Order: sequence, then C-alpha cells, then structure tokens
Amino acid sequence: MSDGTAGLRGAVEREVWPLVEQFGSTHEVAGLAVALVRGDEVVVRGFGVRDLRSGEPVTPETMFHLASVSKPFVATAVVSLAHEGRLDLDEPVTAWVPELTLADGRQDDVTARGLLSHTSGLPDVSEYGWHDPQLGDDALSEFARSLTQWRLATDPGSRFSYSNAGYELLGLVLSRVSGTTFEDAMRQRLLSPLGMAASTFVRGEVPGELASSPHVGMPLTVPDAAYPYTRRHSPSSTMHANLVELVRWVRAHWEPGGLAASLVDLMSRPVAHIGEAPWDEEQSLGWALGTYAGHRTLSHSGADPGFGTRLVLVPDRRTGVVVLANSNTVLTSAIASVALDIALDVPGGPGDGAVALRGPSPVVSAVARTLARSGHDAAVAEYDRLAAEEPPRFDLDDDEFEKAVWGAIELHRTDLVWPLLRVWAGVRPDSSTAWTMTGWAHQVDGDVDEARRVLQHALDLDPHNEDAALIAGNLSAQSRT
Repeated sequence: MSDGTAGLRGAVEREVWPLVEQFGSTHEVAGLAVALVRGDEVVVRGFGVRDLRSGEPVTPETMFHLASVSKPFVATAVVSLAHEGRLDLDEPVTAWVPELTLADGRQDDVTARGLLSHTSGLPDVSEYGWHDPQLGDDALSEFARSLTQWRLATDPGSRFSYSNAGYELLGLVLSRVSGTTFEDAMRQRLLSPLGMAASTFVRGEVPGELASSPHVGMPLTVPDAAYPYTRRHSPSSTMHANLVELVRWVRAHWEPGGLAASLVDLMSRPVAHIGEAPWDEEQSLGWALGTYAGHRTLSHSGADPGFGTRLVLVPDRRTGVVVLANSNTVLTSAIASVALDIALDVPGGPGDGAVALRGPSPVVSAVARTLARSGHDAAVAEYDRLAAEEPPRFDLDDDEFEKAVWGAIELHRTDLVWPLLRVWAGVRPDSSTAWTMTGWAHQVDGDVDEARRVLQHALDLDPHNEDAALIAGNLSAQSRT
C-alpha cells in the first residue's frame, strides 16, 4: 500500500514490479509492458523480450498487437460520428453497408447501436483466416458479403452476445461515412488528433525494430510466417500501439484537450447486462463496465494468437492501467488487478491478483520442456510424477494446456502443438477440453472425419462443452455448402 508520500512510482517499484518479475520467473513469459496512470503520475516499464530469437528487450516504445482492445478505439470513432450528427446509431447499417444480407432476411434489424454493444444478435466469427490474410481495400466489404449464410442467433437488443463480426461491420460503416479506408479513417478521426502517431491498424506500418513478435505453443515459439493480421478483421483486432501512446489514450478520457466529456459520458452508460464481476458487469457502447474497489471501471481485454492485453480505466480517480504481452499465456487481468490495488490505495495492498501471480506454475510448462528435450514417453512420465506430488507444486488445470495450444491452432500451425496435444490427451483421457483442441487441430488439418469423431468424444465426455459443439456445428455447416 502507498504511504502517500513516495508517490505512485515508489509504491509500484516496491509492490507491483516484484510480483510481475516473480510471475515471469515461474511462468512461460516472453515479453510484457505495463503502464500505470494516476492523475499526473505515470509509471511505465517493459519486461522480458520482444522476440525470444533476438533477445531484444521490451521497452515503453515496443509495439504490440492489441487484439480486442482495438474495439474501444473503433467504438469511440463510430460514436463520435453519431455525437456530431453524422450517423444515426439506430438506423439499419444496411444504409451504409448495402452488401450485407443474411439468410433469415433480418439484415435491416442490425444497427450500429446493437453492434457497438454486442446486442445485435449476430453470431461470432469462428475462423479468422490469419493463415490467408486479405490485404486489399475491399477486405471488409468482402467480409460483409460473406455473411449470406448467417442468421441472427438472438433477437436484436434482447441480450449481450459477443461478436467480433459486428465490429468488422462497424469498421465498414466508419469507412463509408468517412469516405476513406477504415485504417485511414481511424488515423484521421482519432489517432492523429490524440497524438498517437505511431499507433496503427496496419501491420506493415509498424517499424521492425519496434515490433513485438507473437509467441505461441509451449515452450513458447515464434511461428515463422504466421501472424494474427488480416484486414478482414482489422476493426475487431489489429490495432498496434505502445505504452507511451496508450498512456495518452488513457488520459484523454479526463484531461482537457482529449475526448469530449459528453462523448465519454455517452460511452460510459450501460446498455446490456453481462454479469461477470469485476470487469464485465455490463456492456456499454464499446466498453465493458465493472466495479473495482468501489469505483466504476471501463475496461477491455484482448487475446489473439501470441498476444494478450488488458486495459482498465477508473475515470473518477483519473487512474488507468495498461498490460500488454506478446504471448497469450500471461495473466494480464491479474497484473492489472495488482496495479490497480496499488494505484487506488486499496486497503491491504495487492489482493486476489497477487494470489494469482504467486500461484503455482502450470504443469504444462514442465511437461512441454521435457517433451522437447526427451520425447513423448518422458513427458508422460514427467506429468505422472508431478501430478502425484503431495503437496502439489504445479497447476494441473486444463486451462493452462488450452492456453498452450489454441494460438498455434488458430494460426493453422498445428505442427507446433501436435506432440503436446498427444501427450495431453494421453495423460488426461477424460478431459473434454483436450479432445476439443485435438478435434479442432484435425479440422484445421483438413481431416474432417477424424475431427468429427474426436469432437463427438469431447461432447460425450461433456455434453455442455460449447467449444466442441461450435466446431462440430461448423463442420456440419461446411458439409452442407
């Protein structure tokens, strides 16, 4: 807890950085960048490396792929158009995106307000196509055209249902209203006015000497010739930025010369209930709303193959936290929680976030290293040995195995994780999650019959496994087209 005299920097150096360093020493971490803002005080620091192959360190200027933390930026640009009277949020988006048609004929029920708040009824994207990036100016229009077989999953406005697809359509609306490409519209309308000159939605604009590489698999590996970037999904996922400029974004929500207070207020109002404390209690037009230590928060998280992000604002305390990672295995929310405990002077200091960071190492890390060094049988023996220890020293949870493999599978780099998948399914034969990831890998590899068989096994083990049901459903839909 801060003593009130040393300032934010002293408190962070005593109580936040040691926890982050401890986490990095016991978990698979490539690089991390963390920023804390409280009033006029700003503390930033990089940890680890931007690429394990080069060993070059992360600095406050290192650029990270933000994944879904891109969405609040897009939402702000779109809502600002409505704030100026240039866009009606309740008008059908087909007024701007006439190429959008749905199989149920309900495309005119889709509005910008629904897309912004994830209440449009549109399903989510299931295949991002990172392995086949679309780089033309027509990528978003082609994405809109590709939805002809989609149907609304829920009635518009009836409930929250997260949809990346909705943000791709919002990006196209922004492009059409602005009369330029989506990426240029974001630069002209938001990034440049806020002094975020390096920030961009175009991967090719990120200088090589500042770029962080994605790290997937276990042990962490940079997947050559694979990266989570395609212009089909730029609005939902592909903003790149660094700590220096994200601090400007955080402060723009309350400082003079930043965003209009009336715009921030409009985007801070709840639209739909989510019910996931502390960060995601409600959804606004672009932000998840929550309550932390008695204060209202605006936040968003992000996870794409090889990257993880968490951004939290506490406007009434002029406080914010940014956490960026170049792997998708880092506990970004726990780090944000620890940072907020210190920045907000929460009694008792770091709480649940610190407990998570101090937690046991995932067993998958030790198993994967043995696998890489000594092969399958040795890895199985290592798992059995560690799982039998009393008291346990390692986290045996399936979640950590899932984190270790999904990024590579989504990038269509199954070769990086097949050995680990086989070990996982062997040592945890009753794990529905293990068989789901295995079935997904078979699907990506084009082995449809084996994918169906394995996914059915996953559903037999857990009939409520939504991921297995979704992948199996996608296979059925593909067979009908």
